[in-house]
Amino acid sequence: MLLNNYTTADYFCLSPHERDELAPLGILASVFGPILELIGWFAIPTSRKLRVPTFDGSIKLGYSDRTVLQLAALLMATIFGGIHCMAWFFAFPTYQEQVLWRMSAVAITCTPWLSVLTSLLLIVLDPQYAVVFSLYALYIILYVAARAILLVLMFTTLRNLPPDAYKAVSWTSLVPHL
Repeated sequence: MLLNNYTTADYFCLSPHERDELAPLGILASVFGPILELIGWFAIPTSRKLRVPTFDGSIKLGYSDRTVLQLAALLMATIFGGIHCMAWFFAFPTYQEQVLWRMSAVAITCTPWLSVLTSLLLIVLDPQYAVVFSLYALYIILYVAARAILLVLMFTTLRNLPPDAYKAVSWTSLVPHL
């Protein structure tokens, strides 16, 4: 039985078997169901037609709203990079790892600001799109590489922890008792 013939009120009166046309797929329905719906194999259930998509895209923001969101994103990216810069003077197993950490932390802190400065220069200079595309591609590659290096360094530095990391903490002495 197809769900397309029912209204919203009728949907809530359907039996559990009639609600889902993907029941023959069993446990695989959550994986293959959306794919089959996209290619038109099954009709989209009414429950999904009534749901608002997560990334709707129909909301049109004003210039000031977009500016506030962009500044908030810039601030959050800077704070995220600054948190990694706090490990500037931490002990690392090798000098090379310390330098890699510092360079990557500076890269993820400054790359968003570089993209903003590039945007401002674009307004003034009006260059070709190929130059703009290559600059932003370079920023994206730099940011992704720096994040990957930080992720790898986080795990590789665990091989040489300071001796205090192996001490047992007496938690009961830290918790106030009445």
